[in-house]
Amino acid sequence: MIFVYRLLFFLVSPILILRNLPKIFKRGGYGKNFKHRLGLFPFLPKSQKKRLWIQAVSVGEVNAIIHLISLLSRKYEIVLTTTTPTACKIIEEKVSKNILFHGYFPWDFWLFSWIAWRQIQADAIILVDSELWPEHLTRAKRQKIPIFLINARLSDHSFYWYQKFPLFARWIFKKLDFIITSSEDNREKIATFYNKTIEYFGNLKFDISVALLSPKERKTLKIELGFAEDAFVIIGCSTWLGEEALLLKAFREICNNNETKHSFALLLVPRHAERRHELVEWLGNEKVSFWQRSKGIANKSFNICLADTTGELPQLIQVADLAYIGKSLAPHKGGQSPLDAAMAEIPIIYGNRMTNFRDICEQLEQKNAAIKVTNEKEAIEQLMALSFNTQKRIILTNNIGNWFKHNQGISEKIYHFIQNKLGY
Repeated sequence: MIFVYRLLFFLVSPILILRNLPKIFKRGGYGKNFKHRLGLFPFLPKSQKKRLWIQAVSVGEVNAIIHLISLLSRKYEIVLTTTTPTACKIIEEKVSKNILFHGYFPWDFWLFSWIAWRQIQADAIILVDSELWPEHLTRAKRQKIPIFLINARLSDHSFYWYQKFPLFARWIFKKLDFIITSSEDNREKIATFYNKTIEYFGNLKFDISVALLSPKERKTLKIELGFAEDAFVIIGCSTWLGEEALLLKAFREICNNNETKHSFALLLVPRHAERRHELVEWLGNEKVSFWQRSKGIANKSFNICLADTTGELPQLIQVADLAYIGKSLAPHKGGQSPLDAAMAEIPIIYGNRMTNFRDICEQLEQKNAAIKVTNEKEAIEQLMALSFNTQKRIILTNNIGNWFKHNQGISEKIYHFIQNKLGY
């Protein structure tokens, strides 16, 4: 199977690279330490400590394992790789003191992987979420190195394709020694292809730690965005195409029906900051006055801000009073994480297509901690209703805060599990 994979990788990778070049140049930062993608890491001499190689693909995964890394670093050396420049920046800012080395994960071609393994000399590997790279796993198995998959998940899309190719799915999952899933739903999916014990402790993303803003800092941030310091802020979290239009329509309805003395503000945080040009053009065509976060501190008052930056959502969401979660209504599906809003104890509205967070959303709904809508009309109605219903927002805020706190502490459980299985 690995030889088939190598052949396919060799044939298909030039096409994938060419297709992704525009995205790479748009997002920027990919040139720095590009050599890591070819496996060209510095040689890392061994010490008395055992060495763990952790792969976390992007910002969300890196933020989720920050506390776990602080625990693991007490006993092990950590080499942490990721895939995106933004994630590397997060590592430099938040965990560099707890790790031996960090860089980009090598492309999963046999030569690049072989070079990287020779330089890193790992004693065990930890993969976060769904980072199942056949070449990487094959190297680990040949060296008889334990393989952990933590916070494991299978999106509906990935599960569909694994079902189409069950021989490949069973081959790839068989290489894993230990699996800890992020939900019961994911445990059931993975069990389709994996006949060993699968653990479930909870979702690591509940342990994401973000510095909470003081009331004064929240007011200052509002002013930086162009908002009045006492404005009621509606935030669109990680929005996709079409969702900004939904939110603007709802915002206009809210402003037109505002019989209170409160001012309202709309904060749009697109999932991909490189959409800024299309969104700026669209907002211009809508003839609304707005501020771009990428331009720094607002130079006058606005009631709409386009947060066209990367990695700021955990801070920006703290100025909000009501949140809509993106990629959650048709034609989109999958959803973006509601946990940033939950951590900030912000009332949440999302669509009925949150398939990537099915377990989390079911829990939220059971605890009366979020509102699910089925179409744009319902979304606008609920955004309007909650904007003017203080008592309902208080109930949602209390429920979501209690639910989030109840689900924390996963990092410690996974740390003890890893330590126990490694035996050192």
